[in-house]
Amino acid sequence: MHSTRRLFLIAALLALAATSWAAPAAEPSGAPPAAAGWPLTVTDDAGSQVTVAAKPARIVSLTMFTDEVLLELVEPARILAVTTFAADPAISNVVEKAKAVPQKLAMNVEILVAMKPDLLFVANWTEADKVKQLRDAGIPVYLTGTGVTVTQIQEKIARIGQLVGEPAKAKKLVDAMSTRLAAVEKRLAKVPADERLSVVDYTVWGAAQGKGSSWDEIVRRAGLVNAVADIAADEWGQVPLSKESLLGIDPDLLVLPGWTYDDPKGAEAFFAKTTTDPVLKALSAVKNGRAVMMPESLKTATSQYLADAVEWLAKAAYPAQFR
Repeated sequence: MHSTRRLFLIAALLALAATSWAAPAAEPSGAPPAAAGWPLTVTDDAGSQVTVAAKPARIVSLTMFTDEVLLELVEPARILAVTTFAADPAISNVVEKAKAVPQKLAMNVEILVAMKPDLLFVANWTEADKVKQLRDAGIPVYLTGTGVTVTQIQEKIARIGQLVGEPAKAKKLVDAMSTRLAAVEKRLAKVPADERLSVVDYTVWGAAQGKGSSWDEIVRRAGLVNAVADIAADEWGQVPLSKESLLGIDPDLLVLPGWTYDDPKGAEAFFAKTTTDPVLKALSAVKNGRAVMMPESLKTATSQYLADAVEWLAKAAYPAQFR
């Protein structure tokens, strides 16, 4: 029973975290126009053409990325629903904003058809048969991939701004993100390249995110070195780590989960277990008090909130540069 529950836990965590490490779909060719004209036809991240008849007033979002972006770009009255995750303070950056949206949903074709949205955002890994049912019902469904670099994220924000008729607000959001990241970079310029710290994000199932993930982007932008970047990752983008291999890597900073699935006290328990483990107590990060719990909403951010994640991690690593 314990083994089954553990597998379920890992599967649930991976499903939720998929957006933070999954390889992004190819970007549509050509830059999106500066302003939308209606009807508007674009190519989504799965390569399908999507036509929006008029400026959408009944929008549904079924990804955390689009939740976070839309709640900045459009008034709540234009959003029929966001994801159930948007209301969870452990994993959402938009809990307060989401309160103004009446419905929190998961994928349910019957409910969505009944709602009659004029624009629906879903993840590009959504089951094809469900997407077909929704499109057959006349709903414009835009499949969005995951941006794992700042450039990709900003391009996707611009595309959402175009689709909802708010390109100027999208540009403002992108510019604000760039300004914040530039400010962090300026502060970290004082840290010599040979003094940059190494970091590992160590999960409850004994793994870390490797090269090419959004975490890898956060680490780089925060002036750190991903200590597992040169180790081959599995199909999920994860680098399995035994205690002994983690000890061999011996990162300067150890980032532990700020949240665990279905257990409000799980993150605190895992932190205590890790930092008192007879083997892991020998880690430099543990001995030097540099094991930290990072909020999950930031650690997995693939929207404009990636800038918040970079700021948080940079401050944890180099506090003297932010005084």
